[in-house]
Amino acid sequence: MAEIRNYRPSDFQQVKGILEKGNLYWEPSDNEISLERKVQQHPDSILVAVEDGKVVGTQFIVEDFLPLMFRLAVHPDFRGKGIGKALMQRGEEILRQKGYNHANIIVAAGDEELQRSYERQGYKRGNRYVWMVKKLC
Repeated sequence: MAEIRNYRPSDFQQVKGILEKGNLYWEPSDNEISLERKVQQHPDSILVAVEDGKVVGTQFIVEDFLPLMFRLAVHPDFRGKGIGKALMQRGEEILRQKGYNHANIIVAAGDEELQRSYERQGYKRGNRYVWMVKKLC
């Protein structure tokens, strides 16, 4: 089973690759400097799953406004082994330890299979929103 640990700056290239494979990487917010700043401020805000010394999954946690877990991604070669679920459980544990009584996640609106997977883990569907972004510089 994969080890779940906090992100280290040396993990960046592997995390970037996994996010890219999942079509989740967005340079303005997921670049190396941004991730390093994030873990300097909140060391347990990016989790990685490591198997045989290789990062095979990742998940980000944001708690500035509401407890939110996102950017959950597992390398395609390692899917179906419970790594995503282990990342989710560790993220939930971190939020619980910080006093939160709920967790929010973001799931692609068109990914019904993933939504059903989260429902089996106890998540309820919220309101539907369209995520919009504006580049400021």
